[in-house]
This record gives sequence, C-alpha cells and structure tokens, in this order.
Amino acid sequence: MALHVRELTPPGAGAVSVLEVVGQGALAAVKELARTAVPEPGQLRVLQLSDAGDDLDEAICMVVDPQRVELHLHGSPVLLERVFRALGGGELRDSGAADLEAEARLLLSEARSEAAARILLDQAEGALSRRLEELALLDEDEAGDALTELLRESLSIAPVLIPPRIVLAGPTNSGKSTLFNALVGSERAITCAEPGTTRDLVIGYANLDGVDYEFVDTAGERAIPDEAGLGAVERAGQRAAQALREQAEVVFWLERAGEAHAGLPDGCEALETHSDRLTDPPEGAISALSDPRGARATVSARLRRSLDLEISSWVPGRGVLFTPGLCAKAAEALADPHGGITERLC
Repeated sequence: MALHVRELTPPGAGAVSVLEVVGQGALAAVKELARTAVPEPGQLRVLQLSDAGDDLDEAICMVVDPQRVELHLHGSPVLLERVFRALGGGELRDSGAADLEAEARLLLSEARSEAAARILLDQAEGALSRRLEELALLDEDEAGDALTELLRESLSIAPVLIPPRIVLAGPTNSGKSTLFNALVGSERAITCAEPGTTRDLVIGYANLDGVDYEFVDTAGERAIPDEAGLGAVERAGQRAAQALREQAEVVFWLERAGEAHAGLPDGCEALETHSDRLTDPPEGAISALSDPRGARATVSARLRRSLDLEISSWVPGRGVLFTPGLCAKAAEALADPHGGITERLC
C-alpha cells in the first residue's frame, strides 16, 4: 500500500488538526521529522517535529501500527501543508476528496470492524454519490430536509467508522490502569500501588454494547518534586495527558469513592472508583478490580449518554457521509443552502 497522508479533521483553521499517515513506511516517515523518540505501537507521546533544521510544531503522536500513525498538530493550514511536504510520501488526501468512491476504497482497507467495512463498501460502490444525485433533483426546501436527514444518519453511524477517543485521567492510584485493562480485556497497562507507575500514554480499543471506542490510559496527576531531574519523565507524561484531554470526545476523571476531592477539571466527567472498599458506596461508583463486568456496563451507559449515541444498524446500500470533512461540508451547506449542494459535498 502506497504512503498516503490525509487530514481527519475538517479542512481549514482550527485549534487542533489531525493528520493520518498510512501505508508502507508511515512510521519511518514520521521518525524522519521527530527530534524526540517516537512511541511504540499502541502508545502516544508528545514529539517535537522539525524539517531542514526548522522547528515545525509540538505534536501528539499516536502509533496504531507501523503502517498507521496519527499526528495531532496545531490547526494551521500553513503548518499542515509544511508537515505534509516534509513527510514526502505520496498523495495528500483530505476528508472531502472529490472522488468519493476512491476515498471510501482507501478507508475500506483500514476498517476496524465488519460494520465499518460494510458501510464503506457501500460508499465505494457509489451509494453516497447516488443519494447526492437524487438530492440534487429536489427543490431548495426539499433538498434542505433531505440533507438534514442525511447528516443526522451520518452522525449516528460516525462512531462505527471512527471510534470516539475516551481519556482516563485523574490523580495517581485512582484506578485508571485497572479500569483500562478491564475495558480493553488485557493487561496492557501496568498496575501498582506505587504512585507514578503510568508515565507514557497507553491506547487500546474496546467494543462496548456494539460501539467501538479508543481508550487512553494517562499518567496520574500529582505534584512531583524536582530532585536532580528524576521526575522529568513523569512530568512529561502529565503534560501529554493534559494536552490529550483537550482532543478527546469524553474525559473521565477518576477519583476514589468516599474521599474528599478537589474541584473537577474543566471538560471532565467524574467517575468514582474503588467502590469495593466501601460498605455503602455512592451510586454510580465502580470497582474494575472486583467487578470488571459491572465497570464496563457503567462506562458503556455513561458514554452513550455523554455522546448522545443512537447507533443505527447497517442498512444495505444506504449512502452516508463517511468522513468528518464531508459532515462538516454538509453542515456548512445547511447553514447557507444557496448554490449546488452536491458540488459543495463532492
């Protein structure tokens, strides 16, 4: 598979932009830009990117595997173009590529589940193009209603195509790694009573009640005294965790049930843990250690509410907007419906 670079976030300026590098040599291409060590597959790390001696950006790098790497950058179109050119491999593909079938075929090779593959295969065979052609024949009011329904359906299946990113954060020894292991179904993260065990970001995927999620275990929050630089690695892990919280769909802030807690950080949802240590734990508290199945069920229910998920089943032959860029263009067309809708989406 040739090397491709494409933007996962909607095109244009923004706070954060995500580039995905896929294909043969993806990891090697990113290593060429990194002034710091690139993480192992399944991990995330903050990297300093440079090109020809010039600093480009400080980015969060997530290595899914050697042929698929994500770079989370500051949202400057000029910066993105510079990073793309520096990667030097293949064709820049944004999420609103003109050839919808070709874009769907490219994504089909990376589908994470059978449901995602079925949806993308329909689009590769022209389902979305046909639906847009039908929409173009309608008058303005009918087209607006049809596009609204298309966008609603597309957003409802978006988590099937791109798993929402869920960050587990909180103070040290609050049960983040234990919950992470219970969710992903394996001992991916080291658990230990010693504070500061988790330093790098660790990622894993889990399917909860039919929805795929990407979970990230992060370094625990605590004050670290600077003793001859011994805390530098842990502090770097904390900075990476704080940066990633800004880019997650949901951030669970884990705290021990029954203990006095400081204020909840902005953008986080409280999740009380270690319920097995209390005779009468608070409602909604979990224990991933003694009741991992119950913890998974609680997290699944919380995520469905937080994300307002109404996951529709796969409908054979149904055309949908299958990338964030296409959904963003549809929303723009609804806000300003004058002009050709299909032209703006293609």
